[in-house]
Amino acid sequence: MDRDIHPLLGYNINVISHFIQNVFNEKLSDYGLTYSQAKVIYFLANHGEQSQTELQNRLYIKASSMNGIIESLLKNECITKQICPNDKRSKLIKLTDKGVQLDETIWTIAQNIENEISLGLAEKDQQVMISCLQKIQNNLKHLKERS
Repeated sequence: MDRDIHPLLGYNINVISHFIQNVFNEKLSDYGLTYSQAKVIYFLANHGEQSQTELQNRLYIKASSMNGIIESLLKNECITKQICPNDKRSKLIKLTDKGVQLDETIWTIAQNIENEISLGLAEKDQQVMISCLQKIQNNLKHLKERS
């Protein structure tokens, strides 16, 4: 039985994801941020105020991890956390002015990294890859829903 992991699609996607996260973490460390924190800031900047549970679900982050991310962002004054007026058990998360400014920095970093990782890839090839990756995302979402 051949057990070489290197030609497997999932393995290669995971390796690329790991490299990208490391590059993001390295670039973001100058701003006291991690990749996970930057995703929360980016999401809030694009979708506005969210409950902590909505953020957790929409960013596919476990509750325990989300708590740590939220606490770090609160400590660094990037977000505010308030009790939801409609549901006292729910907390609403909103960007502060500092968070909004950091979102601009995050976007610039993301664009620079995107330029680096797509070097040598034609626009058409990038579009095909994105389409394939989105199909894989949908397959995995359906797999999770069935389990």
